[in-house]
Amino acid sequence: MTPGRRKSSPASPARTSHVWTVPAASVGLTLLTRLWFILEMRGNPFSTVSPQMVDPYYYHQWALSIARGNFWGSDVFFLRPLYPYLLAAVYALSGPYVLAAQLLQAALSGASCLLLYDCTRRMFSRRAAVFAAFGYALTGILVFYTGALLYVELTVFLSLLFLWLILVAGSRIWLWIPAGVSFGLLVICRPEMLAVLPFLLVWLWQGRAEPPLTPTLSRQGRGRSRARALAALTVAALAVIAAVPVRNYVVARDPVLFTAHSGINFYYGNNPSADGTWQPTGELKKGIGFSHERLRQASRTVNGRELSWSEASAYWFGQGFRFLTGSPFGYLRLLGRKLAFFLGSYEVPNDYYPETARADSIVLKLCFVNFGLVLALGLLGMVSAWPQRRRVLPAYLLIGAYLLSSLLFYVLSRLRAPVIPFFLMFAGFGLGKLLDALRKRNLRRFVLGCSAAVLVYAGASLIPVRRDAYSAQAWTQTGNVYLARHQVDKALDSFRRALAAQPANPSARYSLIMALAGTGRTAEAEAEFDTLARSAGSGDENPELLRLAGARMAIARRDFAAAAQLYRTVIEKDSTYPEAPYLLGLVYVSMDSLEQARYWLRRALTLDPEHEAAASALKAVEVRLGR
Repeated sequence: MTPGRRKSSPASPARTSHVWTVPAASVGLTLLTRLWFILEMRGNPFSTVSPQMVDPYYYHQWALSIARGNFWGSDVFFLRPLYPYLLAAVYALSGPYVLAAQLLQAALSGASCLLLYDCTRRMFSRRAAVFAAFGYALTGILVFYTGALLYVELTVFLSLLFLWLILVAGSRIWLWIPAGVSFGLLVICRPEMLAVLPFLLVWLWQGRAEPPLTPTLSRQGRGRSRARALAALTVAALAVIAAVPVRNYVVARDPVLFTAHSGINFYYGNNPSADGTWQPTGELKKGIGFSHERLRQASRTVNGRELSWSEASAYWFGQGFRFLTGSPFGYLRLLGRKLAFFLGSYEVPNDYYPETARADSIVLKLCFVNFGLVLALGLLGMVSAWPQRRRVLPAYLLIGAYLLSSLLFYVLSRLRAPVIPFFLMFAGFGLGKLLDALRKRNLRRFVLGCSAAVLVYAGASLIPVRRDAYSAQAWTQTGNVYLARHQVDKALDSFRRALAAQPANPSARYSLIMALAGTGRTAEAEAEFDTLARSAGSGDENPELLRLAGARMAIARRDFAAAAQLYRTVIEKDSTYPEAPYLLGLVYVSMDSLEQARYWLRRALTLDPEHEAAASALKAVEVRLGR
């Protein structure tokens, strides 16, 4: 027997039962909160596949295309491809139902909770693992993203799976290969995570993983075994990662490493007008509305010339780096804003808005753990764990990688969410240290730790964010979804909430006018139009919104010629906005000018092939023309 090591005895049934009770309870609570939330949101705009949810709608349409047989596609990947391929597999089995995807993500969240528990137990302690797992179950923003058609839940799962595999693989090569595969898939979801690999390989080469790779071999034998294991990890990871650029080149003959939008995304996060969040600039900022078709056009067109995707991406990366080097103090201020947003309690929204979901969700109100609390206890744990940092280095590295991602690009709630489980590991450790200090009556350490956590929590809550603008965006989006579903009363209530948050918001006012005019409340619509006309400033979209609203009021007055002229003016100013030719086509339908209607409806579909309303109207027009 090895000196200093006690011979282990078989675990009793009672002990085994106790070992599994806590993780089972945390997984059960995780599944309960996620399933409760998903079922609560049935019928809510949150669970609607709508163009208003821009990225999820794009992923949904992409997944449908894959499921219908267009597996390889015909161009380079524009957005990250792993999630839509997973969605396509779900749709192929169940049909194109959001609920099926949400249930899969709930199952992934349960697996993530179990992985988090075991990773924390192995790196820290069983007590820290208990705190981390139950904290995961009750973190509201993680519950929220389980129901969203985004790759957050998949990223969390792959991050924890990779960490767990390298902690348990030991000398078993057959586990190092899936570890490499999981890391490769993680990089496809979040390419910036590739920066972690060299540091992890060094850590693993030094034998820091527990259990040791090959404890019974000689030193030379351990070195060979460790080299084979890390080679298996690296080769498997790089083979998976290489699938994306190889596919891009084979399909489109364009050497795009990951996705075509990487360059312009980098520029949107690093330019003189950037604010630390996702803010479009240049051609994309002009006019109204947003779609991925417009983003694709803006990404690829430089100085009026259409470039290849690799050339365009390199150009936008160059523009971003030019800002970094040409305005170092401005860039440092921008980095400070990104860091503040990353550490702030407020969840900077994009596509999905927690505010509107929370209004209709009991479970989100009950899940009290927020980012500020996780951060406060997590930083306390990171400081407490620093003396043993070599043993828990992967947790530090993964937090650092997600922070680096935000500093390189921008901060959004959905991009920051995958860091929470790793902060929870440290939070569980830090909370345990506080309880130890209290139990040992070390009041100085206990008070000092609590005070530091309270200060961090308060500081995270006080970081200023333009909440009024985000609230207006949130309720306008919700109202537009309700309006598309002909739930006018709920739409009107949402638009009024948006204007209560930000009275001068032109998009909310325009949507309110559309809802009122569409229900025959012309006098109220006229009053809102007058308010919009008085408050319209110099913003890029305001004049066009005013024209669109004016066209809708002209339709309400049955002045179709005036409406057609206003829509034509909008199209002249912004030829990439598909809604204007669609609405103009409907005006020509009302004027019984069916050839004109067909022309403009086809133009709308050219700009947005997934515009279902335009497709339906065009079909009706062509039937009438056929008669």
